[in-house]
Amino acid sequence: MKLRKSIETDILVIGSGIAGVCAAIYAASEGRRVLLTSSANTFSGSTFYPGTWGFGLVGPDGEEDMEELLETIRTVGRAMINERVARAFVEGLDSSVDELEALGVELMKPSEDARGEKEYIPCFDHKHRRWRGLTKKKLLESLPSILEGSGVRTLPFFQMTELAMSEGRVSGAIGVLNRKDLTYIAAKAVVLASGGLGGLYKRRLTTDDVDATGSAAAMRAGAKAVNLEFMQIMLGFVRPSFKTIYNEKTFFASRFTDRNGKDFIGKYLPEGIMEQEVLDARSLHGPFSSETISRYLDIAFAKEMKREKTDGLTLRYDLERLNSGSEFVKEYFRWLKAEKGVSAEEEIILAPFMHASNGGIEIDENAETSVPGLYACGECTGGMHGADRIGGLSTANGIVFGMKAGRSAAGYADDKALVEEAEIDAYGIANSKEKLEALREVMYRNAFITRSGESLQKARNFIGSMELMKGRCSSSHDYLDSNRLLSSVEMAKACIEAMDLRKESRGSHYREDYPEKDKSLEKMIRVKLHGGEPAASYAGGEE
Repeated sequence: MKLRKSIETDILVIGSGIAGVCAAIYAASEGRRVLLTSSANTFSGSTFYPGTWGFGLVGPDGEEDMEELLETIRTVGRAMINERVARAFVEGLDSSVDELEALGVELMKPSEDARGEKEYIPCFDHKHRRWRGLTKKKLLESLPSILEGSGVRTLPFFQMTELAMSEGRVSGAIGVLNRKDLTYIAAKAVVLASGGLGGLYKRRLTTDDVDATGSAAAMRAGAKAVNLEFMQIMLGFVRPSFKTIYNEKTFFASRFTDRNGKDFIGKYLPEGIMEQEVLDARSLHGPFSSETISRYLDIAFAKEMKREKTDGLTLRYDLERLNSGSEFVKEYFRWLKAEKGVSAEEEIILAPFMHASNGGIEIDENAETSVPGLYACGECTGGMHGADRIGGLSTANGIVFGMKAGRSAAGYADDKALVEEAEIDAYGIANSKEKLEALREVMYRNAFITRSGESLQKARNFIGSMELMKGRCSSSHDYLDSNRLLSSVEMAKACIEAMDLRKESRGSHYREDYPEKDKSLEKMIRVKLHGGEPAASYAGGEE
């Protein structure tokens, strides 16, 4: 069916986390009309996820530190980076964060006494960098007035389902407004800032509006994805305060047991490795990695939960040791008590959760995708991170490439015309919500911490058995839910394909059947959405 445009703008930004907000502000600064949309309230997505105190922003400690930081990203990413994109990222880090602060966003800085504490060394890094902290509270105090002053219009509760195309370029987006009105927004350029792929998993440390819809729409339009096999998996609270992030800086005072109070980690350790060694190594980074002995803690969690058929395992803090912690640790527990009502004295049930994507839509150093008129930024993109990601660089990525995407889209839109109509296939799929939950369960069991050819085939077989016949659409929200299911299925297939192609363990990608790294596989893997088949691979981040 054809839809006439309901709304028009020069630049349409999909997603209102930090990446989308930065894109909108900087597109508007070039004199463009900008519409910032969000599938929930304005200021949503992972940036505003309430499960943690806030986010660190890491950058080079002066110009002389840029090359060292780039080399560290390359090393931590296990050579799985696009060199041009990563360099543009590093070179833009400090100036972009400074620009955000100049706009009026208040950032935290370490106190003079705490500046040298090891807790301010980012995850997977080996030295102190320039560190800034970004909290949801400070963002919400400043961003509304910044957007208003920039002339950015906002449109909450617009759930994009497809990118509109005309003569080979993106001409806007189609979606559902307020879960009832099919809407075509005509635009000269679109910036995708729709977040990562947390919505593919049963347990995820994201808000529910973070799903695979934006990424799938981009790939259906012809964009490619890179590094989909790499993701950040972290421990989170099952009870109390579901989906609160466990802070890895507290491993030194943590004791993990099964639900009967018995230690379980030791029985999954190879001979000669002690549990305390694993805990000490695991305290250096929040997300799971296969690269050091720290991996045995997360693997033990996954296997014990499967063996016991339980939803989580028990954490008890050693309060005497905890009280000797650093400023950083004490601030975390002050936040945990004030915001979540959880104290260190309580029994806490933990489980692994999907936290963030390290890969996504492939962009260049200017945030441009392979689809004319489509730009992307933030967690929905890939190339600047690799197999593991240094802590503090995810939000920084949103800021740097959000600003780049806004400026690039504004330049592209200069001589483009608006397109009056768009085509839409409004369909329905029976029991779409129930099928999506079943898919998330299967992905959590078979394509998460411990992967193998066998487990990935189970996930693939499940998807193959799903009834996804497109039928008559009974309502706009029926179409919306069905599109979300189909998008999740398509992105799950693309992720499974990337995981299966990488027959080795590297960074956050752990294969039980290929536990060691394979030098012959030291290459990035792209996929596209035509069944998830590989589009291309290239070594060292260069074509």
